[in-house]
Amino acid sequence: MYSYWRVSPLEFFIWLAAVLVTIFSSIENGIYTSIAASLFLLLVRIAHPRGKFLGKVTVRDEGGDTKEREVFLPLNAGGIINHDLKITPPSPGVIVYRLEESYLYPNSSGMNSTLVDYVKENLRRGRDMTHVKLSDRPWNDPGPPRGGAAEEQVENERKPVLHAIVLDFSTV
Repeated sequence: MYSYWRVSPLEFFIWLAAVLVTIFSSIENGIYTSIAASLFLLLVRIAHPRGKFLGKVTVRDEGGDTKEREVFLPLNAGGIINHDLKITPPSPGVIVYRLEESYLYPNSSGMNSTLVDYVKENLRRGRDMTHVKLSDRPWNDPGPPRGGAAEEQVENERKPVLHAIVLDFSTV
Protein backbone atom coordinates (compact mmCIF):
# COMPACT_ATOMS: atom_id res chain seq x y z
CA MET A 1 0.00 0.00 0.00
CA TYR A 2 2.89 2.37 0.72
CA SER A 3 4.27 1.98 -2.81
CA TYR A 4 0.78 2.66 -4.19
CA TRP A 5 0.64 5.81 -2.05
CA ARG A 6 4.00 6.98 -3.45
CA VAL A 7 2.88 6.48 -7.05
CA SER A 8 -0.40 8.42 -6.75
CA PRO A 9 -1.80 9.64 -3.42
CA LEU A 10 -5.13 10.69 -4.94
CA GLU A 11 -5.71 7.31 -6.49
CA PHE A 12 -4.72 5.68 -3.20
CA PHE A 13 -7.57 7.55 -1.50
CA ILE A 14 -9.96 6.43 -4.25
CA TRP A 15 -8.87 2.85 -3.67
CA LEU A 16 -9.22 3.23 0.11
CA ALA A 17 -12.72 4.69 -0.24
CA ALA A 18 -13.74 1.82 -2.53
CA VAL A 19 -12.41 -0.77 -0.07
CA LEU A 20 -14.18 0.85 2.88
CA VAL A 21 -17.48 1.15 0.99
CA THR A 22 -17.15 -2.47 -0.14
CA ILE A 23 -16.53 -3.67 3.42
CA PHE A 24 -19.32 -1.68 5.04
CA SER A 25 -21.88 -1.76 2.21
CA SER A 26 -21.65 -3.99 -0.86
CA ILE A 27 -19.27 -4.84 -3.68
CA GLU A 28 -21.54 -3.08 -6.15
CA ASN A 29 -21.46 0.19 -4.17
CA GLY A 30 -17.67 -0.09 -3.85
CA ILE A 31 -17.34 -0.41 -7.63
CA TYR A 32 -19.64 2.57 -8.18
CA THR A 33 -17.66 4.62 -5.68
CA SER A 34 -14.31 3.92 -7.33
CA ILE A 35 -15.66 4.55 -10.84
CA ALA A 36 -17.33 7.83 -9.87
CA ALA A 37 -14.27 9.11 -8.00
CA SER A 38 -11.90 8.10 -10.83
CA LEU A 39 -14.15 9.77 -13.39
CA PHE A 40 -14.25 12.95 -11.30
CA LEU A 41 -10.44 12.94 -10.99
CA LEU A 42 -10.09 12.42 -14.74
CA LEU A 43 -12.43 15.34 -15.51
CA VAL A 44 -10.57 17.63 -13.11
CA ARG A 45 -7.22 16.72 -14.70
CA ILE A 46 -8.62 17.32 -18.18
CA ALA A 47 -10.16 20.68 -17.25
CA HIS A 48 -7.15 22.01 -15.32
CA PRO A 49 -3.99 20.75 -16.99
CA ARG A 50 -0.58 21.24 -15.46
CA GLY A 51 2.28 22.95 -17.21
CA LYS A 52 5.61 24.51 -16.32
CA PHE A 53 7.87 27.19 -17.76
CA LEU A 54 11.31 25.67 -18.32
CA GLY A 55 14.92 26.72 -17.97
CA LYS A 56 18.16 25.04 -19.02
CA VAL A 57 20.69 23.08 -16.96
CA THR A 58 23.96 21.73 -18.36
CA VAL A 59 24.70 18.17 -17.23
CA ARG A 60 28.15 16.56 -17.44
CA ASP A 61 29.10 12.89 -17.22
CA GLU A 62 30.96 11.95 -14.05
CA GLY A 63 33.26 9.59 -15.92
CA GLY A 64 36.43 10.55 -17.76
CA ASP A 65 34.42 11.75 -20.75
CA THR A 66 33.69 15.44 -21.08
CA LYS A 67 30.27 14.89 -22.58
CA GLU A 68 27.79 17.61 -21.84
CA ARG A 69 24.11 17.83 -22.58
CA GLU A 70 21.40 20.30 -21.82
CA VAL A 71 18.33 19.35 -19.80
CA PHE A 72 15.27 21.53 -19.40
CA LEU A 73 13.81 21.75 -15.89
CA PRO A 74 11.03 23.87 -14.38
CA LEU A 75 12.09 27.43 -13.52
CA ASN A 76 10.39 27.29 -10.13
CA ALA A 77 12.08 25.07 -7.56
CA GLY A 78 8.91 23.16 -6.66
CA GLY A 79 10.03 19.81 -8.07
CA ILE A 80 13.81 20.15 -7.81
CA ILE A 81 15.46 18.26 -4.97
CA ASN A 82 19.07 19.34 -5.55
CA HIS A 83 19.32 23.02 -4.61
CA ASP A 84 22.85 23.27 -6.06
CA LEU A 85 21.48 23.22 -9.60
CA LYS A 86 21.49 26.57 -11.32
CA ILE A 87 18.63 26.75 -13.76
CA THR A 88 19.33 29.25 -16.52
CA PRO A 89 16.23 30.85 -18.03
CA PRO A 90 16.03 30.87 -21.83
CA SER A 91 17.23 33.86 -23.83
CA PRO A 92 15.22 37.07 -23.36
CA GLY A 93 12.13 36.92 -25.53
CA VAL A 94 12.05 33.11 -25.66
CA ILE A 95 9.55 31.10 -23.64
CA VAL A 96 9.78 27.33 -23.17
CA TYR A 97 6.60 25.75 -21.81
CA ARG A 98 6.09 22.04 -21.04
CA LEU A 99 2.57 20.68 -21.12
CA GLU A 100 2.23 17.91 -18.54
CA GLU A 101 -1.26 16.72 -19.43
CA SER A 102 -3.10 15.99 -22.65
CA TYR A 103 -3.86 18.98 -24.85
CA LEU A 104 -7.57 18.69 -25.60
CA TYR A 105 -10.40 21.00 -26.59
CA PRO A 106 -11.73 21.47 -23.01
CA ASN A 107 -8.34 22.59 -21.67
CA SER A 108 -6.94 24.48 -24.66
CA SER A 109 -8.44 27.76 -23.47
CA GLY A 110 -6.85 27.39 -20.03
CA MET A 111 -3.43 26.69 -21.51
CA ASN A 112 -3.80 29.62 -23.90
CA SER A 113 -4.73 31.92 -21.01
CA THR A 114 -1.69 30.78 -19.03
CA LEU A 115 0.68 31.54 -21.91
CA VAL A 116 -0.96 34.86 -22.83
CA ASP A 117 -0.95 36.07 -19.21
CA TYR A 118 2.75 35.19 -18.87
CA VAL A 119 3.59 36.98 -22.13
CA LYS A 120 1.62 40.09 -21.12
CA GLU A 121 3.34 40.21 -17.75
CA ASN A 122 6.94 39.54 -18.81
CA LEU A 123 7.35 40.69 -22.41
CA ARG A 124 7.06 43.96 -24.31
CA ARG A 125 3.83 45.14 -25.81
CA GLY A 126 4.15 45.34 -29.60
CA ARG A 127 2.68 48.81 -30.05
CA ASP A 128 3.47 52.13 -28.38
CA MET A 129 0.20 53.07 -26.67
CA THR A 130 1.24 56.45 -25.26
CA HIS A 131 -0.28 58.47 -28.12
CA VAL A 132 -3.33 56.29 -28.74
CA LYS A 133 -6.61 57.84 -27.63
CA LEU A 134 -8.72 55.83 -25.20
CA SER A 135 -11.50 55.67 -27.81
CA ASP A 136 -9.11 54.00 -30.30
CA ARG A 137 -8.01 51.25 -27.92
CA PRO A 138 -9.49 47.74 -28.21
CA TRP A 139 -12.70 47.17 -26.26
CA ASN A 140 -10.98 44.91 -23.72
CA ASP A 141 -8.02 47.24 -23.02
CA PRO A 142 -8.80 49.31 -19.91
CA GLY A 143 -6.01 51.76 -20.69
CA PRO A 144 -3.37 53.12 -18.35
CA PRO A 145 -4.14 54.50 -14.92
CA ARG A 146 -4.84 58.25 -14.92
CA GLY A 147 -1.72 60.08 -16.00
CA GLY A 148 0.25 56.84 -16.22
CA ALA A 149 0.61 56.33 -19.99
CA ALA A 150 4.22 57.54 -20.03
CA GLU A 151 5.11 55.44 -16.98
CA GLU A 152 3.48 52.42 -18.57
CA GLN A 153 5.50 52.91 -21.77
CA VAL A 154 8.79 53.31 -19.85
CA GLU A 155 8.07 50.07 -17.99
CA ASN A 156 7.14 48.39 -21.28
CA GLU A 157 10.45 49.46 -22.90
CA ARG A 158 12.42 47.62 -20.19
CA LYS A 159 10.91 44.27 -21.15
CA PRO A 160 12.30 42.07 -23.96
CA VAL A 161 10.52 41.55 -27.28
CA LEU A 162 8.85 38.17 -27.83
CA HIS A 163 10.87 36.09 -30.30
CA ALA A 164 9.62 32.53 -29.83
CA ILE A 165 7.33 30.32 -27.81
CA VAL A 166 8.55 26.72 -27.64
CA LEU A 167 5.95 24.16 -26.59
CA ASP A 168 7.41 20.95 -25.17
CA PHE A 169 4.96 18.09 -25.79
CA SER A 170 7.35 15.37 -24.57
CA THR A 171 5.12 14.36 -21.63
CA VAL A 172 1.84 14.44 -23.56
